[in-house]
Amino acid sequence: MAETIFGPTLTLSTGRIIPTRRVGEQHVKEDLGFIPSFADWVKAIRPEPWMGRAERIEALVDPHLASPVVEVA
Repeated sequence: MAETIFGPTLTLSTGRIIPTRRVGEQHVKEDLGFIPSFADWVKAIRPEPWMGRAERIEALVDPHLASPVVEVA
């Protein structure tokens, strides 16, 4: 997200160019003590009741799964 807001690099007043990602990673390490993996991130998600009420939409959006159209003469 930081790269989206600030761009891929930051230029310091000294002229030094540093990657925005490195600054973000440093902040995460300072706060958490490590960079969490995707598995760490997913484990932290608490399932909510609304998350299980999704309906499949594949048949509506995928032409290969849609019901065939029958022409009536």
